[in-house]
Amino acid sequence: MIKIIIIGTGNVGTHLCRAIESNSHSSGLLLIGYYNRAQTELSGINTNLIPDIHSLPECDLILLAVPDDSIEKVSQEIRSSPSIVAHTSGSVAMKVLQNHKNHGVFYMPQSFSKSRKPNFEEITICLESSTSAVNKVLEIVAVTLSRKREQINSQQRKKLHLAAVYMNNFVNHCYSKAGEIMKEAYMDANLLDALMRETLEKAIDLSPQKAQTGPAIRNDLKTIEKHLKMLEKEDREMYRSITTSIQKTHGNKL
Repeated sequence: MIKIIIIGTGNVGTHLCRAIESNSHSSGLLLIGYYNRAQTELSGINTNLIPDIHSLPECDLILLAVPDDSIEKVSQEIRSSPSIVAHTSGSVAMKVLQNHKNHGVFYMPQSFSKSRKPNFEEITICLESSTSAVNKVLEIVAVTLSRKREQINSQQRKKLHLAAVYMNNFVNHCYSKAGEIMKEAYMDANLLDALMRETLEKAIDLSPQKAQTGPAIRNDLKTIEKHLKMLEKEDREMYRSITTSIQKTHGNKL
C-alpha cells in the first residue's frame, strides 16, 4: 500500500485527492491526508485535513500541488524523511526538491477546473525521478490513475509546458475573444460550437499545419484589413501578430 499526502488543494490538488481516494478500494494507493494553508476542508473527501505542514504523518509519497513559485519554499518546510517528495509543475525543474533524498515530478499536461471532473485514464502522466526506486513508486501511482505515461526530463517538460500554454491557454483566450465579438453583434456564441469542434478534430486527424485555413494562409489582404478596422487597438495587435505568424509558417502560399 502506497500512502500518499497531497500538499495544496487548488484545481490539481483537489482532483488528485478525489482520484486517489476514489481508487483506494481497488488499488494499492491510500490517501492519508491533505494540507492547505487556509485549513479549508474539501467536500466529498473522507481523508483528514492535516493541520501542520511541519508535522506530516509518515507516508510513502508527498505530492506538492502548489503554485510554481511556492514549490521550493514549501519543499523546505517539509522535514527530511525517507518519503518521496514530488511536485506537479510543468515549468519547474526537479532539482528544486533536491533537499529531499527521494524526489521527483508527477506532471499532467491537462487543464483542471474544480467544477469539471477530468478523465484521468486519458491524461498522460509525465514522470521524472531522482532514482529508480522513486520511479517505481511514481509509476505505480501513475498506472493506477491513467493508461498513459511518459518518462521526460526537466528540459523536455519545460518545452511541453510551453506547448501546452499555446494549445490550451492561448487557444482558450481566442475562444473568449470570439465570444466577445459575437456578443457585440447580439449573436449567440453557440453558433460557433460546430466550428470549434471541427477545428479540434481536423487538427488531430490531419495535423495543425495541414488543417490551417483562413485569410492569413490565403494571403487575403482585403479581408485582413477589413477585420483589423473592426477591432480595437489591443485586439488589432493580437490579430496582426497571429496573422503574421501564420503567414511566416506557411510562406504565404495560396
